[in-house]
Amino acid sequence: MAVLWSLKKKLKKNEDGYKLPTAHSKLSPKGRKSSLFSRSSHRKLGPWVLLLAVGALFWYMSSKAFDGGKEVIKKVAPPTKVDVLEDEAYYDFDFEDIDPQIVEKFDEGVQHYLITQFGDDVLTPEDGEIFEKEQQMLLASTVEKYDLSVFSGSSQGAENGEHVLLCVPLRDAEKVLPLMFKHLMNLTYPHELIDLAFLVSDCSEGDRTLDALISYSRQLQNGTLSQVFAEMDQATAEQVNKGNEKLYLKYMSPDYLKTVEQAFSPPFHENYDKPFRSVQVFQKDFGQMIGQGFSDRHAVKVQGIRRKFMGRARNWLTANALKPYHSWVYWRDADVELCPGSVIEDLMSKGYDVVVPNVWRPLPEFLSGEQPYDLNSWMESTEALQLAQNLDEDDVIVEGYAEYPTYRVHLAYIRDPTQDPNNIVDLDGVGGVSILAKAELFRRGIQFPAFTFENHAETEAFGKMARKMGYRVGGLPHYTLWHIYEPSDDDLREIANKERENRRG
Repeated sequence: MAVLWSLKKKLKKNEDGYKLPTAHSKLSPKGRKSSLFSRSSHRKLGPWVLLLAVGALFWYMSSKAFDGGKEVIKKVAPPTKVDVLEDEAYYDFDFEDIDPQIVEKFDEGVQHYLITQFGDDVLTPEDGEIFEKEQQMLLASTVEKYDLSVFSGSSQGAENGEHVLLCVPLRDAEKVLPLMFKHLMNLTYPHELIDLAFLVSDCSEGDRTLDALISYSRQLQNGTLSQVFAEMDQATAEQVNKGNEKLYLKYMSPDYLKTVEQAFSPPFHENYDKPFRSVQVFQKDFGQMIGQGFSDRHAVKVQGIRRKFMGRARNWLTANALKPYHSWVYWRDADVELCPGSVIEDLMSKGYDVVVPNVWRPLPEFLSGEQPYDLNSWMESTEALQLAQNLDEDDVIVEGYAEYPTYRVHLAYIRDPTQDPNNIVDLDGVGGVSILAKAELFRRGIQFPAFTFENHAETEAFGKMARKMGYRVGGLPHYTLWHIYEPSDDDLREIANKERENRRG
């Protein structure tokens, strides 16, 4: 199932039925109350209100009858303001301006004769221009022609008007969608050059990720999502004041929490509310049964099969969302907490074919406060190559586990916050939290292997496959994104112990 919105249509708020979790406001109707203004009262008062309104209008127009019609027209029928998206990128390629009525007249054939006094068959310059325009419209409605060399990707994508396909895989992600959409709106790469593609798959029974995603996407394209989030933040603040906050936040670094708060506080950049070129929402299941809890999905015994399923999902989304005019593909996880709004331009500027940032995560202060998160971005080692020779061809090497001593240099461990964030190093494997790659790679057959490729799968195998086909793969050790903190079972037990100690003390 696929749902596609273009920017040619005005979308109504919440027509999908998903109730946005905001405070009471015009964006989220108040709860039903028995009062003069309740729905039942509306039915009783409606006819009387209508009668009074008609009477008042009749009196007003009568009083103005001798003042001339202009005054009446000016006040009764003010001009309606219509917002028009003027950027040409909103209307190119798939969204070209084609008039169906003009195209339909060619269905049964069109004959045009104009005979001059000397017997010549000729079109006037004006008629010729119209005929040429209509003919081109007909061709554009049935034939598409692309020179793929034009869409090869450059380090100045925004200046060159290069389109980016931004892909986000989602599973049981309803709670992190507000965070994800805030980051999307904060992107400074021109929104009219970005096509969003979401894949919702293998969600738990009762999960509402798909419904929430559609509802938020409608608000996003209407330019009203920031208003929704302002209401949601207000509601969250009210809950915190009542003492209903996540317990682990008490143990996080105050400086980090302040940084997060500032990252999502106005003022925002001038195009924060600007709609994206398009939004595509796909739903397809792949049979992934591994739980989404932190401890479940990070257990070593499930890594190989889990990553192969993820590879299938990524490949499916790429195959269905990638268009010939896309120059870049940016893969992004939904659960990133801190990320510069200029991340696409920053990664693009390095001149690599595939490039990733460093990814860390915050921890409670009693656990050192921070930790490398993504260990899948690395440089190959002799020890890892020897290890692979002793494994079965279907075995998948996974980083960060004692069972696989690879002794590789990980991008995460060479981070130095005091160094230049623009420094880049060559990599062999890449992690999947944030990947920018030229679309050319996917067109030439490079994918996220859903099978074992040189004893790796998914994003790490994607990096190795790209290197094998001669592309440059790199990472930024000092340019850091921060993943959300998800307490493990051990963390939760330790927090519970500390809470008990605090109550005793």
